[in-house]
Formats: sequence, C-alpha cells, structure tokens
Amino acid sequence: MKKLFYLLLSLTCSTVTATAKPTVPAEVHIPTVDELMSITRDNRSRLLLITAMVADTPMRMILDTGATHTILHKDSVKKIKKGIFKLDTSHLKFKSNTQQRPEIIVGSLQAGPGLSPQHPLVVLDLSSVRSMMGEEIDGIVGMDVLGSLPFTFDLKNENCYWGIPEDAKLTPLRGKMEQGGRMMVQATCGGKDLKMLLDTGSAVTRVNAPDWAPGVGQEIMARLGNVDKTKHQRMTEGAAGDLEIAEGVTLKGITPLLDEPGHSVLLGVDALKDSVLIHLPTENSVYGQFFIAQ
Repeated sequence: MKKLFYLLLSLTCSTVTATAKPTVPAEVHIPTVDELMSITRDNRSRLLLITAMVADTPMRMILDTGATHTILHKDSVKKIKKGIFKLDTSHLKFKSNTQQRPEIIVGSLQAGPGLSPQHPLVVLDLSSVRSMMGEEIDGIVGMDVLGSLPFTFDLKNENCYWGIPEDAKLTPLRGKMEQGGRMMVQATCGGKDLKMLLDTGSAVTRVNAPDWAPGVGQEIMARLGNVDKTKHQRMTEGAAGDLEIAEGVTLKGITPLLDEPGHSVLLGVDALKDSVLIHLPTENSVYGQFFIAQ
C-alpha cells in the first residue's frame, strides 16, 4: 500500500493584485471558457487541478490552500514567449520550507474567474512534485489567488467548481487564517486538540504521533515528497478516529500518517473525501473564510 504526501511551499513576501483582461497572441492555443473554469482531479494524487493562463500561456496548476503564493515550475516558464519580467530578488530574504532560493517573475494571471494583469509568481524547480502526479503540472495556485475567489470543493460528489451552492447550510471551519492566508483548523479527536493546516496540496493527512488519541495503526510503505525531494520509507498510520473540524461537523474514520513531534500537522484531501469544502471572500478578511456545507 502506498500513500502520497505533499508539503508545498509557504513563502512570506509582498504580492500585487488587480483586475484586467490580458491581450492574447494569436499564435497561442487558447483554452475554451469551459476549460478555464473547470476544476478536475489528478488521477494519481487526487489533488485538484485547473488550467490557468500565465502571460497568455496555458498552464496546468494544483489548487493548494496550504501554499501562500502561486508557483511556476522553472521549465514551464520557458514556454512563455513574452509578457513577463523578472524581479531583482538579490536583496530579499525569504522564509520558506524549501532549500531552493526562489526567483520571482511578474506577468498576467488568469485562474478561474480571477484576473490579474501584473501578478508576482514564484519560480522553483517542482520536479519532485511533478514526479508524484499522474498529470504533468506546471505549477501551484496558492492563497494569494484563492483567498479572493469563491469556490466549492465537493469531494463527496466529485463536483468541484468556482462559486458556491445555493441554499447550502454553511458551517465555518473552527480556527483562523494566519499571515499569508493559510487556514489553521482547530480540530479535536478523542478529547485532544489539534492545530492543523488546511492543505489541499497534500494528498494525505499528517499528525504528530503523541497527539493522535486513537493510537497506532498499521505500518505501511509511503512515498513522501516536498518541493525539494521524494523518498520511500516505512511509516505508521494512525488507528481510525473521528476528527471534529467545525461545530457539528465530524470527519469519520480518519487514518493519518504519524510523525514524531515537530513535523507539520496537515489536514489533507483524503480526510475531506466525504465533505463539501467552501471558500467565500469576506469584507473583514483579505483571504476570506472557509466553510463546510451540510
């Protein structure tokens, strides 16, 4: 049995947002409106994918609520013929969970219904992430973009789209947005509190072993990966437990990967498989708010 795990980039730096419709060179194949608005799932990792337009060039991108910034693979940047420029980052200090030093380019970005004519994009080598996907991806859409957009990830019914369902009863996730737009969920399991990053860029849920009240389950061979490398190693799953993430909302039978203390605690897409996750922009929050539809 194999499990895939992704811990994607978290960066702290400034962003620029605006709205305008970019011009499109005639020689570039333009995806249809349906293609640009479609949210699909990777056939191997089950992560969420879209086709975005970066400087008028189609790019396949992961939708990652665990990433603060939008990222392009260094080789995918070569597909862009014009319309971007590189920022001088020699004097910038980056706080991130990668050993790579990012570059930053600026160009137009369209992701779903969102348009930005001058958007900063982080450039990294995403070869490790790409190796764990069934479909070749060009990058990652982070909360710098997702935080201003309404979307519904109905993983229960495999129906993901931009916008929200009508007449749905929405229950806010318990927790708060941190700087950069990452949602830290205050979850409970077996009387123990867990502070978990809501991470749709992670295929599996990950918890520090002493904090998982149901205890130890079976040992498995897992393929683990981040933006720098992948590896295979034996891991221990947690025994199945119920995870409460909002008032009256409990995720049943969750079996996270267990780590020694100090690792990131992640609420991945596997735990949300029977849920409807909704994000709404709000007036009092730059990055909006997350809900579960009941």
